[in-house]
Amino acid sequence: MDPGFRRDDTSGRDARQRRGNSVNQGAHSTGPARRWRDADGEHIDVRGLAPPQPLVAILRLVASISDATAVVVHHDRDPLLLYGELAEVGWVAQRIAGEPGEVRLRLVQAP
Repeated sequence: MDPGFRRDDTSGRDARQRRGNSVNQGAHSTGPARRWRDADGEHIDVRGLAPPQPLVAILRLVASISDATAVVVHHDRDPLLLYGELAEVGWVAQRIAGEPGEVRLRLVQAP
């Protein structure tokens, strides 16, 4: 057993304890994606989220849009699995300019 684990005898569940380090430290966040509306569409920032959270958050947002509103995705990597999922629901993605180190996509409903 990992020395960082201990059995929590009161609940029967494993509890992770680290000396001096938080379990949630690292490159990925477990918090929700940040969203806002701007003149160019609905924005969603999924940078720092662990897979599959970015994919799920983006697809939920796309499913909630019933008009021609564009979605601008702020991502920290190229979401290869997203493209096929978007095509299945009638959306397309185009890479647009973003900040250094950011993958920014503009999603629109397919014509």
